[in-house]
Amino acid sequence: MRRRIGALTVGALLAAAMVLGGVVMTSATGGETRSGTAIVEQAPPPPGPEPAPPPPSPTEDSFRSAPFDVTPEVKTAAVRFVESVGTWSPSSPGDALTRLTAAGYPDGLAAVAGPLLDDNATTARATVVYPQYGGLTDTTASVMVLARQELSGPTGDREREVLLDVRLARQADGEWEVTSTIDPPRPAYAAARPGGPTERGDEVLAAPRVRLPEPARDDIEQRRAGDPILAVLAELGRTWDLDVHVLVSGHPGTVFPTTRVSNHTVGRAVDIRAIDGRPVAEIPRDDPVLTAFMAAAGAAGATEVGGPILPAGAGFFTDAVHQDHLHVGITPTKPPASAS
Repeated sequence: MRRRIGALTVGALLAAAMVLGGVVMTSATGGETRSGTAIVEQAPPPPGPEPAPPPPSPTEDSFRSAPFDVTPEVKTAAVRFVESVGTWSPSSPGDALTRLTAAGYPDGLAAVAGPLLDDNATTARATVVYPQYGGLTDTTASVMVLARQELSGPTGDREREVLLDVRLARQADGEWEVTSTIDPPRPAYAAARPGGPTERGDEVLAAPRVRLPEPARDDIEQRRAGDPILAVLAELGRTWDLDVHVLVSGHPGTVFPTTRVSNHTVGRAVDIRAIDGRPVAEIPRDDPVLTAFMAAAGAAGATEVGGPILPAGAGFFTDAVHQDHLHVGITPTKPPASAS
């Protein structure tokens, strides 16, 4: 009995001390133990908001070279530039020029990055679809980078495709860096014409086997691309699934590195980056599809057909630049390419 009274006394003293100190004891069954003092129960605080997702960021070295890519480090530098400057979050600097320098690039590259910089978007993520060579020498290069950019802002969410002619220069240490120097200068592209797409343009736009990036669709809708090259494209699209990379807009404009105006600039050429879903840079060079496609392009009316291989005949060519795409062009004064 003495031990029991002692326990009760100690328990009562502890309870009193806790009440005086503002402590509420909870029993094992969840009920509160009160010791004669009124205690105001408060509702538990509402759950906090879900943690915000991390800001978008470009994928580190997202470009993976294909088996037949030439000098892949050039493309890596171009892809890194496009994904870095075309990606930002609400915590990024508000104006485009500051975002560019915050990504580690000089503000002199604003003109190069211009199509990716949108001041009205608070969040953006750029993902490269395909980097294709526009020209390559030992010290200079052009990479036509097709990127898909997702943007969010006050007006809502949207998506667009951008094709950038990214110029690069090899530095003394051997590294390739994006440059604002456009040498040779880029000539003016074929002017847009009113009236919407031509009948041939409508045919290509509706062709189920011809996939066009937004800049190429614009070239057709604005009549920059001529009917003769669109007729060749339509004919080739009856045999193969084709991924077009460039028609007019986004091309270097000259036959890099010369000053000779490219047939792309005047709406007489198209570059194909993939056949039947296979990137040209990945197709084995002994695969008969390459010869078959290049011969068919000549038969359809193309006077110049470039690619990874050199078929027997006239009007075909190959070089380091055309290891990642097929070029199909028309020079009115020349006869169509012909296989032998």
